[in-house]
Amino acid sequence: MSLPRTSDLEAFLAVARLGSFRLAARERGVTGSALSQTIRALEEELQVRLFNRTTRSVVLTEAGSLLASRLSPALAELRASLEEVRSLGGEPRGQVRLNAPAPALDWLILPHLVRFLESYPGVSLEIIEDASNVDIVAEGFDVGIRLGLEMAQDMIALPIGPEQDYAVVASPALIQRMGVPRSPQELTRFDCIRHRFPSGRIFPWRFQKDGEDFVIVPEGRLTVNAARHALSAALDGAGLARLAFPYVRSSLAEGRLVRLLADYSLPLPAWHLYYPSRRHMPPALRAFIDFFSKACREETESAMPSR
Repeated sequence: MSLPRTSDLEAFLAVARLGSFRLAARERGVTGSALSQTIRALEEELQVRLFNRTTRSVVLTEAGSLLASRLSPALAELRASLEEVRSLGGEPRGQVRLNAPAPALDWLILPHLVRFLESYPGVSLEIIEDASNVDIVAEGFDVGIRLGLEMAQDMIALPIGPEQDYAVVASPALIQRMGVPRSPQELTRFDCIRHRFPSGRIFPWRFQKDGEDFVIVPEGRLTVNAARHALSAALDGAGLARLAFPYVRSSLAEGRLVRLLADYSLPLPAWHLYYPSRRHMPPALRAFIDFFSKACREETESAMPSR
């Protein structure tokens, strides 16, 4: 029995992952009718239906689910092996797809991005900003970045950067108008700028002092889904915000924001690079992991006060 073409199998995985022929066709740069014909031909070759199609949905059959679960890691291994062979004669080559939230991209990846691309001209990057809890294997990513407690158990996780310091901040004008909260419990009388995750959950504000933990779900009239928007609103006096320290460092130094409840600060876990265990790691992915791990480590060490 001859094997189906790799391109046909990748087309199948695209439809399975996106749940849409239209979106998969757009991603692969083909027409919807051409993609439908590819899937029909693959089903005829395998003599089994892979999708149940209606006018509103595309759902994997039992056979399709089995094929997708086995095929995705198998093709990943195949691509890794081919990229490893291609790279034997020189520099790493291939593509790395990264999924990470905006803060990790802003402070860990973007400052070193140009230097990485210059160092590895054979490697291309696709970077997707995403704060949701995604299965990077199922979604076709090579590597992700999340806080230390958010990765799946079957992933290899590598810390990059220090623990995350989150600061409650407000504009001087707001403090003059509303006063200063002396404890987390007093936040109930303040308008807080809330951050909503893609899951719908509001980002809780966590504090600790003298071994006692406090968790506050902030209340306020403004809710955003991006740290940059919360920072802008806090600078304009719209409310109190709780943000990763790199976002507010310069504004605090300039006096445009004031830090509050600093003695209740509770660091969050460090950011981690995470990726699936593979017998053959693609050279491009290895180059990415080694480069950014080193770059972030050197930046952290340079920021530490000398003794």
